[in-house]
Amino acid sequence: MLDFIKDTDWYIAPHYFVRKLNAADHGLINSFMHDYRENYLDSEQMISKVTESLSSVKEDRTDLDKIFTVGLIDKRNAQLMGLICIKPHENNSCAELNLFLSAKRLASSVINELLIWLIDHTFYGLHFHELQLCIDKRCVNLVTALHKLKLECFEQLSPAVFLPNSAGGYSQIYHLNEAQWLNDKASGVVKFDHQEADQYIQEVIEPFFKTCISAPMYSTIIDFRYAMIMGTDQSARSIGLNYCDEAIGTGYKYYSRIDTATWYFGKWYNAHTAHVIHHYARKIFRIQQYVFKTGCSASYIDSLPYDRGIQSYLITFIPIFNSHGNVVALQSIASNYRLAGYHEYIQNLLEHKKPVDSIRSIKLSIREEEVLFLLICGLTQEQVAEILEIKRETVAAIIRNQLRVKFSLPIVNTKLIVETALAYGFPFSVPASLWRPSVIILEEKLANWIRQYT
Repeated sequence: MLDFIKDTDWYIAPHYFVRKLNAADHGLINSFMHDYRENYLDSEQMISKVTESLSSVKEDRTDLDKIFTVGLIDKRNAQLMGLICIKPHENNSCAELNLFLSAKRLASSVINELLIWLIDHTFYGLHFHELQLCIDKRCVNLVTALHKLKLECFEQLSPAVFLPNSAGGYSQIYHLNEAQWLNDKASGVVKFDHQEADQYIQEVIEPFFKTCISAPMYSTIIDFRYAMIMGTDQSARSIGLNYCDEAIGTGYKYYSRIDTATWYFGKWYNAHTAHVIHHYARKIFRIQQYVFKTGCSASYIDSLPYDRGIQSYLITFIPIFNSHGNVVALQSIASNYRLAGYHEYIQNLLEHKKPVDSIRSIKLSIREEEVLFLLICGLTQEQVAEILEIKRETVAAIIRNQLRVKFSLPIVNTKLIVETALAYGFPFSVPASLWRPSVIILEEKLANWIRQYT
């Protein structure tokens, strides 16, 4: 079983990961600091934060209440592209984060993913309730990425409040608390006592759920820390474990952990699928946050690839309230779900389908193959868009402007395109790109919420 206390590598974006730095990384860090000084003169005061952090690094593992540094690494050349110094600020409930990036050499998408991971990890991995983020405002790409996250709730502070001796006034400080993160109604959020919530879980929720641990059902209990605390044995067996106790402590809040993805997906996890898998896990984490932050239930279809097809589950997260009306846990309930003719068609394709040589002249792009295959399996345009993570309008455009033309059809008609493709012998095989986990949102309100924070 995985050790979630142990340090690990965290996936950020294709070619980039984050890991905790130690004394053996001084050469790597010094090289980064030299390059940073070259790009941003007068940065000695901010760089001193890195030196302060490194001075606390010991050969053994430092505790979370100590200063430590993580690095953004480009695995293509093992080069350090960023440093994040983390320590408690004033009290253990607030984290002070100092972020330094080679922003000019990083794509905006990488910076964006790093910021999202950093906020999530601070709140749900390190268990701080507030954070104060210090950046060099001369890093224009970093400032732009921060604003594009639509973090209106980020409160901009004066550097004098945070770094009284900041060199040249180049520091820009932002403050955020966990209640505001991913919640546009933060002013109405009522904080609850965690110790009291734990007591309610132990005295009320756990005794009730213990009666169904051996029942033939897929169900788990997730507490307000976004960790699994109970589950049925059938749920455990569905992920290759014998008993639910072996899965306690796991959770989608670890969506970026590379060791977790490798353990769960096995051979399916590789350089080609890593981004999709981590994005898939983060999407489910966001659904859980929706339930905790809104108090509404949420349902979605979870499709996972296996050797002989793709298995789908209909999953519902139900909020569990304490006596004060606070959501202190959620219960997940899953059942096997037939996603149109998807599974039957895959099975038939693997066992019986033969390519037809007479129509090899019709060439489809990867995206066209994906859309056509899912339409043949009986999915709607909305469901196709959810699986491929594109807009429904894009699916419609592919059908109208590409598939219709390639099959020489006079009108736009999805049923006619499917019938024509089947008559021609399409598809030849299951598109390799569809052998991946995917989430299909069933509720418009939830879909809008997820889209807002993607």
